[in-house]
Amino acid sequence: MHGMPLDEATSRSTGRSRRPTLRTVAEASGLAVTTVSRALNDGEDIALATRQRVKRIASELGYVPNRAGLGLRTGRTHVLSLLISPHAEISSYTASIISGLSEVCRNQGYEMSASPDSPNVDELASVRSVVDNHRADGIVLSRTGPQDLRVRYLLEHRIPFVTHGRTELATPHAAVDFDNQGFAEQATARLISHDRSRLMLIGPAPGLTYHNHMRIGFERVVTRASVIQVEAPGGYAGLHLESPLDELRRSICRLCRSTGRPDGIICGGELAALATLAGIRDAGLLPGREIEVVAKQTSPALDYTYPPIDSWFEDIYETGQLLGEMLLHVINGDQAVADLTQVVQPQPRFRRTP
Repeated sequence: MHGMPLDEATSRSTGRSRRPTLRTVAEASGLAVTTVSRALNDGEDIALATRQRVKRIASELGYVPNRAGLGLRTGRTHVLSLLISPHAEISSYTASIISGLSEVCRNQGYEMSASPDSPNVDELASVRSVVDNHRADGIVLSRTGPQDLRVRYLLEHRIPFVTHGRTELATPHAAVDFDNQGFAEQATARLISHDRSRLMLIGPAPGLTYHNHMRIGFERVVTRASVIQVEAPGGYAGLHLESPLDELRRSICRLCRSTGRPDGIICGGELAALATLAGIRDAGLLPGREIEVVAKQTSPALDYTYPPIDSWFEDIYETGQLLGEMLLHVINGDQAVADLTQVVQPQPRFRRTP
């Protein structure tokens, strides 16, 4: 075996050939390793014909991705972890954000894992599980609070992460958020332009940053316009987007039968809007006539209400993409974290006339 490379000699002496790698496929296809990686992961920036050719060559060579080996060599898992709330109001949110984030993972040679995050049990349990077991290179957090303990923990341990929603912490971090204050201001002004003067907000649960944003936007316009603010049953802490939908429906029905009922309701979520519309009808009133409802929308559900209602759309699929792209910037360290905050603007979908 004089003159034969050691690794080839070893392979022949054991009767085994070396395991094909990305570089093997790259050399056989005449492409760069990064191009081969994106082609094998269906990167949309790679021509379809090229993707098909690379996959054919990889199959012929017997190439199989070895993520465990890659992790040992680089210290990375090539996995992004999404910690998601199981709450009903965000059921459509869950499917959309997973789809958007998964697309970015596929295009960049990553895999995505999704785990339930139940802060009522232990706010740090899910985050610690990912970090302590080295299950991901970075984490996407949802349901962000002003002084979020999970964010503090990840900052202290220097773990790459991005949040859907902002915090009020002094240390900057990557975040994608919807302009919930802007939504509430526009929705309240829309009802006032329709001559509604007794307005109520059904917003996020207290303790979340976007609860504060939505409440501030609503109260600012109500105060400026000198219209009446009707308190939701139990106040902001009593009736909110995480209230059971049957409870919300019954509460709205009782409120609509009272003398102090609102004539306009802003719902911060679409399932709450549907329950509110049902409660108005249960009270023997006609939505849109005695009481007008407007809402934030994240799925096609509100496109089919009768009578139609005005809404402001948040594209959660696009948000999932933004979160994934931003998290990869954090992981790669190719952009200052202080610059990695994006606030998505509401998209009005007006279906009613004054």
